[in-house]
Formats: sequence, C-alpha cells, structure tokens
Amino acid sequence: MTKKTVAIIGGGASGLFAASKLSSDKFDVTIYEKNKTLGRKFLVAGDGGFNLTHSENIEEMISRYTPISFLKKSLQEFDNSFYSEWLAKIGISTFVGSSKRIFPKEGIKPIQVLNAIKSELHENNVKFKFEETWIGWELDGSLNFLSDLSIKPDIVIFSLGGSSWKKTGSDGSWCSLFKQKGIEVKPFRASNCAYEVNWSSDFIQACEGEPLKNIAVRNEDKVVKGELVVTKFGLEGNAIYALSPEIRRAINVSKR
Repeated sequence: MTKKTVAIIGGGASGLFAASKLSSDKFDVTIYEKNKTLGRKFLVAGDGGFNLTHSENIEEMISRYTPISFLKKSLQEFDNSFYSEWLAKIGISTFVGSSKRIFPKEGIKPIQVLNAIKSELHENNVKFKFEETWIGWELDGSLNFLSDLSIKPDIVIFSLGGSSWKKTGSDGSWCSLFKQKGIEVKPFRASNCAYEVNWSSDFIQACEGEPLKNIAVRNEDKVVKGELVVTKFGLEGNAIYALSPEIRRAINVSKR
C-alpha cells in the first residue's frame, strides 16, 4: 500500500497532536514550522500555570467553546479523559487540582511534556522542517514557502494558531492567504484576556495588584465563580476570562 503524504503546517500543540494520531503505516507525515523549534507558545503558556485540561464532564467543557459546534465532534471523539490517558501513555503523570484543572505531577516542567510529545512523534516517524514559513498556494494547489520550497502533499492540515502572541508565531498572518483563496475566515475576537477599566489614579495607587478571592462575577445571565486581580489596565483572572463572549456582546452593543 502506498502511503499518503500529509503536510501539517504549524508545529504548535494542535499540529503535534494531529501528527501523533496519524498512523505511520498509512501516512508519511511532515510538520512544517516557521520557527526554529516546536511548541513555543506551549512553553510560554506553561510559565503562567501549566494546566493541561479540565476534569469536568465533557458536555460541560464543550459548552464553554464559542461557537459550540466548532469543536463539539472533535471533543466527543477525543475528550479530556482520553487526553489524560494519552499523556500517561507517553510518560506524563497528571493530577486534578482543587480547581478541577488537570496539571502535570509536581516537578514535571513544560519542556518535559513537550519532549515527551516529540519522542512520541519520532517513534511515529514524523518528520520536521523548521524555518519554513508558508506563504500561499500555486494555481495547481501546491504549497509555497518563503524558502522557495514548494510541495504538493495528498493531505494538508493547517495548524496555524490565532493572533494572540506574535513572538511565539501566532500572528494571524495566514488569514489574508485564506481570504485570497476564497476561504471564509471569521475575524479574531478577544477572549480569555484581561478587560480594561478606567480606574482613578487614587484607586490604582491603593489597590493595584490586590487579589479578589472567592467571588462571583455576573454578566447577562451567566455567573462565574473564581478570582480576579486589580491591575493598572483593569481586571484579570479566571472569573472574568470565562465571561469573554458575554462581555464582548455587551461592549459591541454599547458601541452601536
């Protein structure tokens, strides 16, 4: 049987997981990454509290995504329990924290998790091409790269990230390439982020950096329990990150 060639564009978390699940008996897989290394955003995100997933019921987890339909089927096929089992299989032990988030066991650093994933990919005969920036398509469907490389794989998986962290490679520049191809792209919207509040200077001087613990935040009909931190910019913390869709709607309505 002739193997199908698979090109995965992007060496972040989604690209790595996709490569890990493709059988080396059926597919010849290559990851094309524009940086010099894999998983840069994965490593940077790990500096701020390295939760890998959440232990809640999968239907509850699905409801947290907007729109729900976008990832529903994928999460049902490979849910948080399967993910934890897969991590254990590659040597990463986990535990459920008091917040019900799932973390690597104490002492396991982000680079160790990434290295375990890379080892799994090497065993799966996945190839890697670094410093290869994808810049669009040829008329015949070939993929072009900034290095003058041109390929025409049987299957292409785009794992290009969002636009939230330019220094890690997530700059959203691929959107213009998709639009040129006639592919509909929905605009990026702020999510899981701090929200600006125009505090008075006296308030900032007195309260900057103060935590707000064991609180509930309401927007529209949704209530989220958690914590917040007062910053010069506004408010940060898990209690407000989870309200991103509702807050966006409220801001858009106020601008009309």
